[in-house]
Amino acid sequence: MAEKAYINILIAEDNQVSREMMAQILSARGFNILHANNGDEAIEIIKKQDVDVALVDINMAPTGGFEFVKFLVVRGLDVPVVVITSDDSSDLLMEASNLGVMRVLQKPVSPTRLTDTVVHILKRRGLNPDNMGVAVHNTKFSGADLMHRAIELAENNFKAGKGGPYGAVLADEEGKILGEGVNGIMARSDPTAHAEVMAIRQAAEKLKSGDLSHCKLYVSSEPTMMGKALILSVGIPVVYYGLSHDEIKSLRMSEEKVRRELHAQEQTATKYEQLGHEEAMDMFQNWIKSRADKTAS
Repeated sequence: MAEKAYINILIAEDNQVSREMMAQILSARGFNILHANNGDEAIEIIKKQDVDVALVDINMAPTGGFEFVKFLVVRGLDVPVVVITSDDSSDLLMEASNLGVMRVLQKPVSPTRLTDTVVHILKRRGLNPDNMGVAVHNTKFSGADLMHRAIELAENNFKAGKGGPYGAVLADEEGKILGEGVNGIMARSDPTAHAEVMAIRQAAEKLKSGDLSHCKLYVSSEPTMMGKALILSVGIPVVYYGLSHDEIKSLRMSEEKVRRELHAQEQTATKYEQLGHEEAMDMFQNWIKSRADKTAS
């Protein structure tokens, strides 16, 4: 494969925080990042510098991503383009295909998927990105960046019609992202799919551990009671949230119902009765014995 002293990645995105987060992810991989706030700035960069991959948002003013791609087509410039957008309509996908766009990624893009996409395109073009720097999992973000990411996840979740405006990011003490989640109760038909729960699940699977006592959680709004119980059980010591329960009370009426029920002296909404005690106790004692046997062996 061809060797280059550096690889130029153009990022055209009018949201400065989003652009800088993508830049941090890719620069940690060793790539040289060229910033553009809109399509016009991206065109000026293309005129002056070689670009190995262009990442472009669609909706930028005054010139959007497709106008930039059309400029490349008219000039006959061979620059692979990845469109990054929150729009997943078939019309957009068709136009992107007709213009020769190599990939369409839905916002918000995970750090791993972003890097994997860029690396895959570079290798297909005969370039060798393997010696360009450290791996993406070493990318570290500030608390403000991680909270922005959680809010961005929430916004894109409701814009895509996949669920409520709730997003969560779990990171270690150094700011490395371990897990992300959005509200997927409706999309997944899963009543446990709260944003913070999904982020914790992802991190635990990645770490192969239920001990997250070295982590911090960033959520667009204060966690649900289910989420808080899980947060306690995995030992997360710090949670940062954008909005409180009181500020979004109207969106979480069911949460208020649960809160009132659990805080009541006598619960009335759900009836609890003990049944099959002896059989259940035998099963439990067998489990204890099996653990003791394994420890002894």
